[in-house]
Parts: sequence; C-alpha cells; structure tokens
Amino acid sequence: MLPKKVDKKWSKRRRRCVKPVVIVIACMMVLNAAVALLLIQWQSPVIVTFDMKETVDSFMDQSAKTRLSPAQTEQLANRFNRALDSSLAEYRKTQRAIILVAPSVVSGARDITAAVQQDIARRMRMGRDE
Repeated sequence: MLPKKVDKKWSKRRRRCVKPVVIVIACMMVLNAAVALLLIQWQSPVIVTFDMKETVDSFMDQSAKTRLSPAQTEQLANRFNRALDSSLAEYRKTQRAIILVAPSVVSGARDITAAVQQDIARRMRMGRDE
C-alpha cells in the first residue's frame, strides 16, 4: 500500500507543477513568435516604383528648351545622371526599399516618382549630384 500513496502524492505534485510549466512554455512560445514577426517586419524591404521614362523625358524636354552648347548639354546630362543615380541610391538606402521601374509593376506598389524628381531638382539647383 505504501507505494500507491507515494505514487498519488507524486502525481499530485506533478499535476501542480505541470500547469505552471505549460503556461510558461506557452508564454515563451507566444513571445518568441511575436519577436520573430517583429524582426521579419523590420528586416523586410519596401517595394516601390519609379517612372524612369517620365523623369528622363521631362529632363530632356526642359534641357531642349535651353540653348546650350553641345559640351554644356553633355555636362548637364552627366550631372542629371549622377543626380538621378545618387537620389535613387539614397532613397533605397534610407527607406530600405527595392525600387522597380513603374511599367514592370501592375499594382500594389507605392510610386515615388514625384519625390525622387523633387530630390533630383534640388540636387541640380544646388549643384550637388552626389
């Protein structure tokens, strides 16, 4: 008879311990899942679109209206290209974004064309294209 009493005593203890242990394990799993989701959200890049053709066409229209020598036109085009590249690179880096050309995306991505064009114009006015 003695061993049966000991078995019951241990099973009661075990039952008392199992519930808190299960609760702690469940809480740790929920916390782990929350941290994992947060890290995934934080690490994943944003996908945006940029209309390169519209931007280049707009620059070409504006530069065609000015009377510049071929050397000045080439210099202006080089400054524009550097400003465009720098602006896109800075946006990609600061916003953690993947930039796609607008015609390749059907829908669902935010268009950053206006913001990048403003940044390019600011860089061109300041003479800073880096």
